[in-house]
Amino acid sequence: IYTDWANHYLSKSRSKRHITDLQHDLSDGVLLAEVIEVITSTEITDIKFKPKTSAQM
Repeated sequence: IYTDWANHYLSKSRSKRHITDLQHDLSDGVLLAEVIEVITSTEITDIKFKPKTSAQM
């Protein structure tokens, strides 16, 4: 149910990404940040779209 809810908001933002497995897809925080941005209509700055270290996640 949470996956469908998050994907609903991602599709509203015309994001090309979607969630299939919550634990895996949200593990680096990037997709989670996208969902938060869509829901709150607020841009989150300094997102590392390709995090290389755990500190960047």
